[in-house]
Amino acid sequence: MRTKATNAMLALSVLLLSACGEGPEPADGKNKVDVPVDKLEEAAVAATPGTATMRCPPKVRKGLTGPDIMGLRLGMTLAEALATSRCGLGGDAVVTEEKRWLDRMDTQGIELGTQFFTVEKGSYRPCNYAREWQECRGKLKWEHVDEVVSVATPGAPNKETAAVIWRTQKFRDGQMPPVAAALDALIAKYGQPQIRENSDAQRGYSAGYRDLQWVYDRAGNPLSEANPLFAQCRGAVRAYSGDKRALWREGCGLNINARVLLSGKNPGLAMELTTAMLQQSDLYAQVENMRSDLLRTGQARREAEIKEAGDARDVRL
Repeated sequence: MRTKATNAMLALSVLLLSACGEGPEPADGKNKVDVPVDKLEEAAVAATPGTATMRCPPKVRKGLTGPDIMGLRLGMTLAEALATSRCGLGGDAVVTEEKRWLDRMDTQGIELGTQFFTVEKGSYRPCNYAREWQECRGKLKWEHVDEVVSVATPGAPNKETAAVIWRTQKFRDGQMPPVAAALDALIAKYGQPQIRENSDAQRGYSAGYRDLQWVYDRAGNPLSEANPLFAQCRGAVRAYSGDKRALWREGCGLNINARVLLSGKNPGLAMELTTAMLQQSDLYAQVENMRSDLLRTGQARREAEIKEAGDARDVRL
């Protein structure tokens, strides 16, 4: 029987979960992509508190459907996703935008818009480079990161679209929800997962983890372990703090992963909660469309440059 305190923490956890509202390579005959983004810390040099005027709640198209993470939905435009993230984390959150996510994408010489962004909130202050330069991220030193939202938005200029979403909540001492409440909130939001993995192995400050995975086919139906697609479509995105890699395969559908880290001081409390989401077939099509758009635009630019340059009669030897 739950106590009032536990019920309160469950309600808090639900609220936390639903806040305001490179090119494909052959792999066993299938198209599969692995895009590592392991140098986000370097890109954070340019990170600064968001300064653009915020309008909350953000203006978002009403036709967007499907599950969300903190109000973020796959298929949002860059503007919708960034505005939703900033409204969810507050005006003093730090925004980092990057012009590259698909490392193997040939841009055809075209300057890309924002392909990936991160919004962080927590306690930070100006960094003293003379004394603590190794601890600086850009101009800031973080005392504690409370929450991080990252979104991959690949696309040709003016077509950037939210394709992968990650969110990590890092709870401070005295504010950690019960592990059971966090798991209950996840299941209440996304339904029963097909995969549950538990570990009680001590690692760093954590006493283990509880993993949940939801795996769907292209039509939006949950995949059972007996389905041959299950093994191929699972594990497309990781709910590991700081891991922004993704895999996608044509024919697979929605993937949602969640990881609850157990506190080393009290394994019954959650010290960290990460959720991640992508739709594999949609992302596959999005990458192919981006490649076609860039190729078409690049070819048109090259032809225009040749025409402007004139013909051989202009050449003097």
